[in-house]
Amino acid sequence: MSQILLNTLKEDLDPSLVQILDTDTQLSGITEKYLLDLLINDDLLSTDIYTTTSSNSQENSSDKKRTLTEEIAELDQQHRQIDLKLASITNSNRDLIIDISEDLNSINDQIDSKLIAEIEHMLKTLKLEEVEQDAEKSKANSESMDKFNITINERLTNSIKTNNSVLSNIDSILDILEIPTLCKLCILQGNYQESLEIFMLSQTLVIRFPKLVVFRKIHDQVDRELQLMVRGLIKLLNTNLKQNNILKIFQILNKPDLINYNTSSSSDMSREEKISQKDRFLKMIYLNSRFNFITNELANLKPIIKFNKLTYLKRFIEIYREYIFNSLSIYHAIFNSKSVLVEAQQKEEEDSILISQFIKNLADLLCKELDLYLPEIINPSSTDEDINIEKVSQKDGIILQILYLCRSLAKYNVDFENILAWNLCYKDPTPLVSESDWNKNISKIKKVRLD
Repeated sequence: MSQILLNTLKEDLDPSLVQILDTDTQLSGITEKYLLDLLINDDLLSTDIYTTTSSNSQENSSDKKRTLTEEIAELDQQHRQIDLKLASITNSNRDLIIDISEDLNSINDQIDSKLIAEIEHMLKTLKLEEVEQDAEKSKANSESMDKFNITINERLTNSIKTNNSVLSNIDSILDILEIPTLCKLCILQGNYQESLEIFMLSQTLVIRFPKLVVFRKIHDQVDRELQLMVRGLIKLLNTNLKQNNILKIFQILNKPDLINYNTSSSSDMSREEKISQKDRFLKMIYLNSRFNFITNELANLKPIIKFNKLTYLKRFIEIYREYIFNSLSIYHAIFNSKSVLVEAQQKEEEDSILISQFIKNLADLLCKELDLYLPEIINPSSTDEDINIEKVSQKDGIILQILYLCRSLAKYNVDFENILAWNLCYKDPTPLVSESDWNKNISKIKKVRLD
């Protein structure tokens, strides 16, 4: 009997266990013995009495056997108690349960509706090409929308081409944008001719591409740098420059559109008149700058007055002789070498007026200094004859120095001598220098030249 039960149970076992039972006779014997013990146990197989020990009976320290029916009845009672407890809990929280149920149903509906819509949208997106291929659906779409899409595509294509062109020429574009900086660098390094070439390049770009705002802005920035350069060059003319440097500066200042000298009526002028006006403006700049330079040099002599007024006046006249002659020489070198489209007579009159004003201002300044310090030097002393002779010699020395200054400037046909003679000998009732002293020293100069 146990062998039959074992064979029956082996059908549900794992194949590896079945194999062990078949090969191991000892294990098979033990298994059959165990099954046989189960078969002959009447209490275990009895359906009339079911023995159990409840927790209540353990607490009362008494064992009581119960039938299976009683056990099932007790379990049913416990089940009913649990159901009643759950019903009570549910009843006390029914509002919360209803709200949660409604929220869940609403969320469920929304998820269902949106999910379906999203799925449909995704399907439409995935099948867009198939829909476009369908002739009936493509006719339903407006032709204007199709044209609009084409226009957008063309615009996008053009934008891509433009961006590609910019990227491929980025080095050249950066070079153009750096033109103002390059111009400023050339000016700082003294390369003024190169800065003018950069200015001409910016003008060319504006003329060639008049609708491009970036080129106009570049030209404006370069123009501002050149205006700063012009102001710096004009200030530089107030210093002690060599003739070659002054000529170079005026070559730069003479460039077209570099100096704003136009007046309100300049638009009605002819080309010759504009050239003449610009030429006059440059002459005034030159003479004014040289006047400022000479007066600055004279101002440096002021400390000498405290120690020796005679030395101060002699050095004053030496500066005049050196720098006035040099200034007039450079003036004629600059403006007589230029081809100005005006008549020679008009040009000579203009030069004469400007130079005469320049000379007159300097002569007045010299006369003012002589009025201040010469009387103290040349006034005779009634007590010491030797001192009087020395003062006469000093006066003659000053007059001779002035006359040599005037004769050096006679080459340029200026009235420097006449202005000084009038102010020193004839202007006041009590002149600084008598006419006889002036003529005496003129005779000395003529005698020296004859010898």
